[in-house]
Amino acid sequence: MRKAIIKATGLLGLALAALAVMGLSAPPASAKVIAAKKCLKCHGELKEMPNVVAGDFQSRSNKAKSISVMVAPGKNVILKFTPQTTVTNVPSIKKLKKPIPVQVSYVKQGSDLVATAIVAKPKIKVPDKQIIGVKELAALVAKGPKKGGYTLVDSRPPIRYNEGHIPGAVMMPFPKMPEMMGKLPKDKNALVIFYCQGFR
Repeated sequence: MRKAIIKATGLLGLALAALAVMGLSAPPASAKVIAAKKCLKCHGELKEMPNVVAGDFQSRSNKAKSISVMVAPGKNVILKFTPQTTVTNVPSIKKLKKPIPVQVSYVKQGSDLVATAIVAKPKIKVPDKQIIGVKELAALVAKGPKKGGYTLVDSRPPIRYNEGHIPGAVMMPFPKMPEMMGKLPKDKNALVIFYCQGFR
């Protein structure tokens, strides 16, 4: 039986990063990857993707046909959008809500950054029956993986794992999961517990 845990970070004393207050800044002078630090922690591939802005959606102006994306505390990037701008994981640009994380591909037109594609971070709902409570997890951890009959997976970035993790947890950062599946038990009925530091 596969289980997921989304509130186990309390065991480590971890807290979600606070979102900074929105500010405004001019668009960058040259085309390059512009991404919030928290995005880069899990999505290092962004460094190899030109003409991308990644951060938290802040606001939309229907009059100016633009959106604002926060990439650092006090620093927002303004991107224009057109009828051709595609949107993924939300029905439309109008449905983007602050502070949903977004990845925006763009082209530079004069001094404007024009969004060609907006991908919103998908909202994942873990069924209640697949969520394990902190007390139940703590009891299993006390027994250890072998006696407790479980595999505990830390899906946070390596830097977070190295800062501290639940005893017995296997490091398997979310972006690396496809190539690290060999660390999971082959028995499909085995109990596998995931925890992360998700904010959505």
